[in-house]
Amino acid sequence: MQKLLNRLFPWQIRWKGVLAEALLFLAAYIIWLIFRSPASSSRLLIGNLAVLAPLVTSVLLTFMLFPQISPQSQPTWRFVGLALLCWAAGNGIRTFYEGLRGIPLPNFSVADVLNFLAYPFFFYALVLYPFENRYAPSRFRFLLDATITSGVVAALGWLVLAQPEVSTGPKALVPLVYPIVDLILLMILLNMLLANRKARRTTLLWGIGLLAFFISDYVYSMLAQLDSYQAGGAGSLGWVAGGLIFSLGCVIEADSSPHKGQARGFGLDLGARLQNILPVTLVLALFWFVIENWQLSGKLSVFGLWMSLLLALALIVRVGIRAGEAELLKYWQLFSSLAEPAFICDKHGRILLANPAMARAFVLRDENQVVGMSLAAIFADQVLPADLLERASRQECTLEIPFSPDHTPFLLSLSPIFSEGRKALIAGSAHDLSGQKRQQEAIQKAYNELQVVYRQMEELNEQLEQKVEQRTGTLQEAYRRLEAQNIMLQELDQLKSDFVSMVSHELRTPLTSLNGGLELLLNRKGRSAADREPLALMKDEVQRLTHFVENILNLSAMEAGRLEVHSLPVSLSAIVEDVCRQFRTGPGAERIRISLPEDLPPVLADSGFLESVFNHLVDNALKYASQGVVTVDAVRQRNRLRVQVTDSGPGIPREKQPLLFQRFQRLDARDSQSVYGYGLGLYLSQRMLRLMGSDLAFEEPPELGARFYFYLKVA
Repeated sequence: MQKLLNRLFPWQIRWKGVLAEALLFLAAYIIWLIFRSPASSSRLLIGNLAVLAPLVTSVLLTFMLFPQISPQSQPTWRFVGLALLCWAAGNGIRTFYEGLRGIPLPNFSVADVLNFLAYPFFFYALVLYPFENRYAPSRFRFLLDATITSGVVAALGWLVLAQPEVSTGPKALVPLVYPIVDLILLMILLNMLLANRKARRTTLLWGIGLLAFFISDYVYSMLAQLDSYQAGGAGSLGWVAGGLIFSLGCVIEADSSPHKGQARGFGLDLGARLQNILPVTLVLALFWFVIENWQLSGKLSVFGLWMSLLLALALIVRVGIRAGEAELLKYWQLFSSLAEPAFICDKHGRILLANPAMARAFVLRDENQVVGMSLAAIFADQVLPADLLERASRQECTLEIPFSPDHTPFLLSLSPIFSEGRKALIAGSAHDLSGQKRQQEAIQKAYNELQVVYRQMEELNEQLEQKVEQRTGTLQEAYRRLEAQNIMLQELDQLKSDFVSMVSHELRTPLTSLNGGLELLLNRKGRSAADREPLALMKDEVQRLTHFVENILNLSAMEAGRLEVHSLPVSLSAIVEDVCRQFRTGPGAERIRISLPEDLPPVLADSGFLESVFNHLVDNALKYASQGVVTVDAVRQRNRLRVQVTDSGPGIPREKQPLLFQRFQRLDARDSQSVYGYGLGLYLSQRMLRLMGSDLAFEEPPELGARFYFYLKVA
């Protein structure tokens, strides 16, 4: 069928063309309604065909454009197409009998059966619609809200439309079912529009189309009570417009790129607030209608009363669910904000819950794609131990396993979750070991290079021994000294290797743990000022030591040629703001002034290197200029920017200026200095800028102080 449709319609279909054709069709039908003759014999035929044509068009477009729809939305559109097909078939039967043969159909016919069959298909399509809420705990409340609101509109539809007509018999009630079911589907779409984070354009178009159907269905039901409905009237405009809107929605869905954002309608916060008050408002409206109708008619509707009480009970359940959500949200936010991949699976390895980091680590769009997958499917290229899940359901276990396709190494940690004394689920986390592996390989490479040098020196020693044996005894003392120096050099090389290994494996982790622990202690409520001062001092010292370790590692990486630069277009203003934001809690932060032009273009630089350079320059300016303003500004000079950091301190003595960019050089190197530092900031900054094709320079401003500047290429 797909190939046949493509041969019949080989041209490319765009939503703008379909919109123009739909407006022309609708305008032509309205003109026909205005100028038609009430007694025309073709009135029934043209009126039914005007309703049938948009429905048939929407069915053909749905099945023809189905392969172009995203795989996530294809199940939904498959059942939407079936619903449209049922509506088209029902209207086709009505057109055949009423338009061609002139036989009026009864209030309940085969056409009505087909029309009613379309509603379950459309409802199931809404169930399959890709749904993404703000966070997992609120998904059940969305289903409850949709049930409550749909129940209210169903009850109100019955009380307002159907119940007054019960006395006329079951045939008169059949047309009244259409607007009631339309209202139920419209309420479900409204809840989806308010709660769904995904693109809302399709939901909005469906809602407008169903609203158009509801208007015509309502007019049809009212006229059917009076036995005065005839096709070809103004009341069928809603059916015509609704079919055209569904056709347009199908083309827009197929024409949209999955990478382009779509209109979201209401903001998430406004949508959440409306969704919170909508069920309560509708239930109160139902109560008000039942009581008001009782007072006016003197007869209490038992159905309305029971529906009101049942929905009020559902509201009470909703309050309890919201209270549970508020408590569960704390743990969900903690789980979803973890930087490392984390998940919960059952004893068979099927993932039940995953955080966003899990999706990012395994190159998936969001965490919803991970849910339902198995661990064996995620680690497809690796064979997991057969008893891994069995052992993990009893005790904690870890496994180092590479992940395809790039074979990134992960440390997979699994532990059982105890639920009421039973081990029902398994919690897991995956730690990326690629960074540690790279460091280990770098250290191993350096060790191998040292071994090569050591073997070469041993060979030289053997040659020296042969020569020394041939020379006089006076040279033996020189040989012994050379051998001692050789041993000392080997020890220094070994000490350097041990130092780098110790820094990378022994200092980083405890310093990070100390910093995190002190941060928790400082943020704990009820902490006295007397306790906060030493804790803050300890935190500052830990951060200073961490900064020193990072500088030493960067220096070692530079000297070894392992520090890579990635120059990309970056925003200078954003980097300066981020750096200055780090100094806001420190002393002297109020003295920082940022004077950057608003139209500053992007520059070619490595964002990490550039941020480190600004961090060193601003930190030095605040430390050595205890008073006065520290200014960060930039000036464009053709195809490059001159960036400079200026302080109002005492300046730098001329005898110290030649030593500014050397390692371990400071203005005051005595042990009693009041300003901490190691003399590495300017040296590292200059080296990083040179790697980016720039250089760091110093000049004395006209006023007192110091100014460091460099140039960056405009992207």
